[in-house]
Amino acid sequence: VGFLFSELADFAVYTPLQRKRLITAVLASSFVGLMIDSILFLYLAFGSLDYLWGQVVGKGWMVLLSIPVIWWIREREQRQGVQPA
Repeated sequence: VGFLFSELADFAVYTPLQRKRLITAVLASSFVGLMIDSILFLYLAFGSLDYLWGQVVGKGWMVLLSIPVIWWIREREQRQGVQPA
């Protein structure tokens, strides 16, 4: 349930931003998705949001670590003349 709703929210935020501002799209959609996923998962699985901060920090680090890779891939594609889908 958490994954489904987080992916729908992620898609809704990412899609309008992806062509012009890829990094902004990744950051915004990931943040929205990870918040929804964390809240729903913790509430449905444990009935508590006690560990929400840890979930958000852990997932947030993974998003931040992915940004240089995403930037590098986009730059490489632009040098090769590949247009975003």
